[in-house]
Amino acid sequence: MRAALKKHLAEAFDEAVIADLEETIAYFDTRIKALESRIAEVIRQNQDTARDHALMVSVPGVSKVGALSLLALLPELGQRSPKAIAALAGLAPFDNKSGKLNRRSHIQGGRSRVRRALYMAALTAIRTCERFKTFYTALAARSGSKKLAIIAVARKLLVVLNAIMRDKIAFA
Repeated sequence: MRAALKKHLAEAFDEAVIADLEETIAYFDTRIKALESRIAEVIRQNQDTARDHALMVSVPGVSKVGALSLLALLPELGQRSPKAIAALAGLAPFDNKSGKLNRRSHIQGGRSRVRRALYMAALTAIRTCERFKTFYTALAARSGSKKLAIIAVARKLLVVLNAIMRDKIAFA
């Protein structure tokens, strides 16, 4: 809502509308800060959640917000196989074949909010971590599709996070 209000503010020209939008944006800023501090307090109170959050943030590309999203939306992390966790997140490729029809595999289903968080984390991981960058460039060159390579990095990131949460060892 705050982002939408900021867009409206950029296009507003009436002084009364501008003042009202600035006041509403300031209200949302204070509410967001209050919620963020409340979330941080809840994490500090629970040692297991604090440890899991710290382990997730140790992975390149995973931000504090991304780790919080994964903690909240994917509680199965660390308890499932790599294939199962990828299917839960909607990052597992499914075949599209029937009889003589043989189309390309594609991802489908799963939890869209988790998939979006991992997609953004994958973009950052590609820029910041040499391991993910080399995987991305090799796959993009081989497949000819950059988006496919980003999704593959997101899946790899999810599998790494799953192993980290299972073993309780930080990213190396």
